[in-house]
Amino acid sequence: MHNSVVGSRPTEPRPAGAKAWAMLALVTVGFVMMTLNWFNISTTFGDLATEFDVGIPSLALLISAFVVGYGLMHVPAGFLAAKIGLRTALAAGLVLQGVTAAGSGLARNYEQLLALRIVSGVGASVYAGLGIAAVSIWFVGRAHALALGLVSAAFSLGVAIGLYTWADLVAATDWRTALIIGGVLCIISGLAIAVFYRVPAGSRSLHGTALSSSEIRQILQNRNLWVFGLAFFGGYGAYFAASQLISSYAVDERGIDVGQANIASLVVGLAGIPGSILVGWLSDRLRQRTTFVIGQLLLMSAGLMLVPFIAPSWLWAAAFLIGFGFNGCFAVWQTVPGEDVSIPPHHIATAVGLMLTIAGVGGFVVPWAFGLLVPALGYTTAWVCLAAVSSACACIALATPRRATRPLDTPLTTSATL
Repeated sequence: MHNSVVGSRPTEPRPAGAKAWAMLALVTVGFVMMTLNWFNISTTFGDLATEFDVGIPSLALLISAFVVGYGLMHVPAGFLAAKIGLRTALAAGLVLQGVTAAGSGLARNYEQLLALRIVSGVGASVYAGLGIAAVSIWFVGRAHALALGLVSAAFSLGVAIGLYTWADLVAATDWRTALIIGGVLCIISGLAIAVFYRVPAGSRSLHGTALSSSEIRQILQNRNLWVFGLAFFGGYGAYFAASQLISSYAVDERGIDVGQANIASLVVGLAGIPGSILVGWLSDRLRQRTTFVIGQLLLMSAGLMLVPFIAPSWLWAAAFLIGFGFNGCFAVWQTVPGEDVSIPPHHIATAVGLMLTIAGVGGFVVPWAFGLLVPALGYTTAWVCLAAVSSACACIALATPRRATRPLDTPLTTSATL
């Protein structure tokens, strides 16, 4: 196995400055808003099923529809950021998601809601890849995986709020009001980024530059990005299916009361917070990027496999493994583009976008397939298949090529050349 995304020497990364941490805080709040408005749709499923007269396949399609939009704009968003500047494109993506998330609360029928979920996913698509790049440019060589682990923790926090807290908000108000509130908060966060986010001094290309066809071609043909994207294909989709459908499964199939089922959903989200931070911190010191990616995906697969077999009172433990493994992997996985010397700073977002697009296909296919497997073969078979596809794809990372990486403790502030 090649741990090619940096060497294997244990190291103590040089601390980043106060401004870098301030930019990280701003971006992570945006990630909380992004994921909150991504996952809170599942808290409305009971009301949606009644109001729009739809079943599990249609509800699962709402999950996949968002991910379709989410997968569409990752790479084009990188081009956009390179052309008009990182900050402008970053803020625009989050505002677009907020507007369409709020609009979802006004949908008159299932078809309108489905369309709005796709466009909301487009906004999240723009923000996600650019948000990772917006952190990487401040932290490459300076606790990179830890910083992106905090981004993943924000992702997890948003998931937990969206899946659990929003259920209470739906109960206290109604599903439409709850979606509108989430969208408005997302818009506010996007506007804050437009006003306050900055790129490092000396990074002129990050304010906007001419696009180069040769740069774009070499990024899109970068084998390292394809290998890691495919390695996350199964786990990415399995996580979205599990996190948003585990509570429905617990109630419908295992007879668990709604309160305990919601706790399982909460644990999936919250477990990612220690997972992403701890694994990111360890990976910065041990530098075993590929090993951590594979190991965390296998841990997640173990949690998926346990779901249909574990005692109902221990379902939270399986949920913990799913959340911890996914986000631990995600923290390390995100470092790949920023640490590849062949990728210039203004195209880190494009490279992140390529990886997210590849994984995002799994984010559509896997939940959709899960929704089809449940009525055809039952929940047990569906959960086992989630575990199998996640672990099988993880092994693709064994094909990681050896590549030159950015020197340790060297901040990324100037353009590289391909």
